[in-house]
Amino acid sequence: MKKALALLTGALLSVIVVAAPSTAPGKAEQVGIYPAHIQAMIDRNANLVGRINPFGTVCIEGYECAVKVSKGLAPAVEGEIRAGNVIYEGVCANCHAAGLIGAPKYGDKAQWSARLGKGTATLYTHAINGFNAMPAKGGAEIPDQEVKNAVDYMVAAVR
Repeated sequence: MKKALALLTGALLSVIVVAAPSTAPGKAEQVGIYPAHIQAMIDRNANLVGRINPFGTVCIEGYECAVKVSKGLAPAVEGEIRAGNVIYEGVCANCHAAGLIGAPKYGDKAQWSARLGKGTATLYTHAINGFNAMPAKGGAEIPDQEVKNAVDYMVAAVR
């Protein structure tokens, strides 16, 4: 499958255009606004798309620029700590909703059981400092307490 990336840059990264791989002759199955093979490519790279979205746009050549994988994280109100579900939806869901790159899926008791056995303090430490493929704080610049709130939110779903 032929893939090509063209980076369009200005002062900051603004748009990434992904040339869609060609399909076999015949009509492609449609998933949303994209053919199934393109949606599958987006799904396989959801973490990458999620990390680009706050800074720029991912576009599929020949289609409207509408590639999104998360709601993004709304700015915090000064002096307030956001709830765990807000942090989960804006940051953590990029990987934990689909179980990307080894992340335990939200709500999957079997995937969380060994982690829960290590204790909440270890989960906090791993989430704040990073662990295996997970970057510190999921790659977000947020207070430690918001990370702990997100961990508590995910753990509550499997207890």
